[in-house]
Amino acid sequence: MDLKEGAAWLEAQGRDHIVIRGNCSLGRSPKSAVVLDSPKVSRRHAIINLQNVGEFWLIDLGSSNGTFLNKRRVHQPVRLCDMDQITVGDTAFTFRQPEEISAELRTTMAQQTIRETANIPVWLLVADIENFTPLSRSMVSDKLATLVGGWVSTCKEIVEEHHGEIDKYLGDGFLAYWHDDDKGAENVAAGLQKLKQLQRNEPRFRLVLHHGLVSSGGMRAMGEESLIGKEVIFVFRMEKLAGSLGILLLASEAAKIKLGSLMKCEPAGLHQLKGFEGEHTFFKC
Repeated sequence: MDLKEGAAWLEAQGRDHIVIRGNCSLGRSPKSAVVLDSPKVSRRHAIINLQNVGEFWLIDLGSSNGTFLNKRRVHQPVRLCDMDQITVGDTAFTFRQPEEISAELRTTMAQQTIRETANIPVWLLVADIENFTPLSRSMVSDKLATLVGGWVSTCKEIVEEHHGEIDKYLGDGFLAYWHDDDKGAENVAAGLQKLKQLQRNEPRFRLVLHHGLVSSGGMRAMGEESLIGKEVIFVFRMEKLAGSLGILLLASEAAKIKLGSLMKCEPAGLHQLKGFEGEHTFFKC
């Protein structure tokens, strides 16, 4: 294999090494990047997602029999390290990433991003499970894994069904985005309506929506394109605000203006966000 710094792959007995670029899906479905023909494996079982700079995360998609990392069942997205053991059904994989991304390369990539990528308008959506720590303490591992994995899988389907993409999986949530094309506002509004219906079920989760200019960074040769910029930071600051206000769907003024009459919203007041000057207007939708 011709591998670059920070490259990663899976090793398994009797299989060729599987180089991971971008998303690597594992499951019984023939559409999976790694097809596992076993009754113990779900059709859409798990994914390994490349995000930020050279970070690989393992996410179970609510599989029936679970995904195991170093013999422990995965119950939320978790970052992988070199030599980690991943078990799906009867197949055991060794995750390999022997060379971490150096600080020098990270700096070089950031400089290239500034020079080469133009700011593009996007919709940004953060979803975050409420009170995840006490929830995880109150449930046995298998039930927690099924609950969180099923939630991630359903949210992923809703986002992708409405032409959005998940950029990052977090420990208890995710960052998704939509390009601001002719159908962008309609797709976002339709996706939000389905996600709001899902909020009636367990686990309880918050949504925050913003619209702004971002840059796309990352290692394209490895299939990675992560969103970067102050608007990404802004939407994560919004998530903290939504939690303090107890609002299940909080929209920024920019998002509210772009949504127009597609979704009913009401004022949620003026608030400050850490790291951003002045007060900002928000809406409860």
